This record gives sequence, structure tokens and C-alpha cells, in this order.
Amino acid sequence: MLERLAVEIRGTGVAASCCQQLLTAAGASVYLDLSHRPRVPAVMLSPATQTLLTDVWRRTDLLDGLWQIRRRIVAWGDAAPVDLPHRAIVVSETELLSRLQNPSDPNPAPQPAWTIHTSRALETSTLHAFGNRTAAATEVRLSSRADAAACLVESVPSGWLFLLPVNSQTAWLLTAGAATEALLSESRLVAQSVDAVVSTGGSFPSHPRITDPLCGPNWFACGSAALGFDPLCGDGTGHAIREAILACAIIRASSPNLDDLLWEYRLRLRAGLQRHLEQCLQFYSTGGSTDWWQTEAQSLRDGLDWLSRQPAPRPLGRFRLSGFDLQRVDAA
Repeated sequence: MLERLAVEIRGTGVAASCCQQLLTAAGASVYLDLSHRPRVPAVMLSPATQTLLTDVWRRTDLLDGLWQIRRRIVAWGDAAPVDLPHRAIVVSETELLSRLQNPSDPNPAPQPAWTIHTSRALETSTLHAFGNRTAAATEVRLSSRADAAACLVESVPSGWLFLLPVNSQTAWLLTAGAATEALLSESRLVAQSVDAVVSTGGSFPSHPRITDPLCGPNWFACGSAALGFDPLCGDGTGHAIREAILACAIIRASSPNLDDLLWEYRLRLRAGLQRHLEQCLQFYSTGGSTDWWQTEAQSLRDGLDWLSRQPAPRPLGRFRLSGFDLQRVDAA
């Protein structure tokens, strides 16, 4: 337990809520320094991420009533559309955070033992971005032929479209590349399910990125302050929860192996980004042959090259997570 240990969480979001929940349960004194960022209008949570959330909050009813996705239909490159069974839920980030709300008054810690940055990285850190694409979010009304239990993913010469139904009548359309109207005009799959545009929800970065360094002797970057994921290829919410679990486990287990533990944090987050870049590259190298697709695919190769050149003096796997605790598995 962490009685009388002061931890400050700077930022908001799923990672911040998760850190607050875990550290408060461990007995730490948690202080909040809130800094808000724009909310994502719709996120899709995989079964694994749903399990993480219910385990952290110890509530089986945490996600009750959210919209269910049962099919994933993909039209990629020149291939015919593929219809796959899928299990996921869709929720706005605002609604999700309201369910994860931890009662607490924002109050910066005077002298925290640890600081967790979840919205913005330290000013002294460097952001490495692999691509420069943004995703536009547009609320649309579904057509009569649309299956509201199916998410649709499609590549066209000018970019990609990702349709996420949120109820029986409306969906959020995420797009990257050209303007949304231009992408819909090229669409052979998604456009059939869209009846009309309801409203625009702004845009957000959709290229993978990492903060360097990721942690230090008394601080962590976590969530969007640490890594950014492409919504087309990755479960960013699930990664944010895993980062929070790992950071809190290290705070609980820190001395006397703090250097090893911080290396474990860096290596695990880099390994997660590497898997994401590899998955993205499979999509972007086959999505189209235009300059946009080739440029974005090359940026992902550049990211993998950058990761290959980072120092890794210790192999991944010196520790393992058992529940929410980090245990050493090799000899000293």
C-alpha cells in the first residue's frame, strides 16, 4: 500500500482516470492538475479493452447499455469487401469519461513523489511523429440500407473512411486524406450507408507518435502524453489503460529496482508502438498507390527505423504483470 505517498496527475482522459482509480485504491494521496483537450466523438472498445476497464473499476455494469458492433466490413485496395464477425462497443469519449468519473477535487500536490502527465508531455520532451495526417470527424445519418451493428472500413485513392454507428440512426464518420466530401464521392462501400451529413466534429491527429523520453525518476508520460495511435489500426484506449496500469505498478514497486523498472516502461511502450506501426504499414502499403498512400506508408517505415535505433540494453521480459502488480522474473 502507498499510504502518505503523494502522486500528482496532470491532465484528463482515460489514462488519468485509470491512474487515479488504481492509486487511490492502493492508498496513495492523489492530486489532480486538470488540463483539458478536445474529446474524440466516438471510440470503439474491443472485448479486451472492455475487460481491462471492468477489472480496474471492479464493476461489471460499467459499460452497460452502450452500442454494440457485431460486424466489421472492410473494402481495402482493389479487393472485394470482406464481411467479418466483430465484437465491440462504441461510445463517445465524453460519455466514457463520465462513467469513469472518480469523485475528487482538483488540487495540485505541493511536493508530489511522482507526477503522471496524461494530456501533454513535458516541455523538455521531444515528440516524434510518423506521418502528418489528421482525421476529420463527421456526424452522419444512416441510410435505410445501413446495418447499424456494422462498422465499415474503406480505402479510396485519396484516403480512407471509417464509419462507426452510435445508434440505429446515426454514426460518426472518420476520414483521413482528402476532404470528407471528396472521399465519399470515391466510396463504393461507406457512401451507400450514409444518407446525410448532420454536423462536423472537428479533426484530430491520426498518425502514430511517441514522446521521448517517456519517463524519469519521478515522472511518467502516459496516455496521449506518451503515445498516439492511428484510429484505423489501433485500440488507443486499450493502450492508454495498459500504460496507466504499468505506471501505477512501477510506483507501487519502485525501490530498489527503479532504473530497471523505468527501462521496462520504456521498452513495453516502444514494443506497443512497434506492433502498431507494423499493423499500420500492412494497411497503408496496400490501401492505394497514390502519392498520399505512398508518403504515409514511408512515414511508418521511418518510424520502425527510428525504433530500431533506440537504445535497449536490457531485454523485454525482466518483469511481468500479475494483476496490477509488477513482478521480477529473472535473476538479479
